[in-house]
Amino acid sequence: MGLAGLALSSLGMSALATSSAQAAVVVIHGGREEPPPPREERVVVRRGYVYDHGHYGWRHGHYVWTRGHYVHERRGYEWAPGRWDRHEDHYDWHDGEWHPHR
Repeated sequence: MGLAGLALSSLGMSALATSSAQAAVVVIHGGREEPPPPREERVVVRRGYVYDHGHYGWRHGHYVWTRGHYVHERRGYEWAPGRWDRHEDHYDWHDGEWHPHR
């Protein structure tokens, strides 16, 4: 790859990184019944990270627990956790996402 190709490739990667900061909303259609309440999780505060709590996901026709995990903090942003919302006759999962501080 020549120097021009490398520059274009780098430019494309920086555009990709910029667009990921404003990620699209992910909605997963769940079941008709309300998801179970979240499980208790032991969370240890880690400098430079936020904890994305576990939740029930919808897989193969039923709710399945997904453990929480740590996410690198983003300066100037706050973490909005994922959530289940009732929509007509079913529940929709909205992934967690970063929001700029207000």
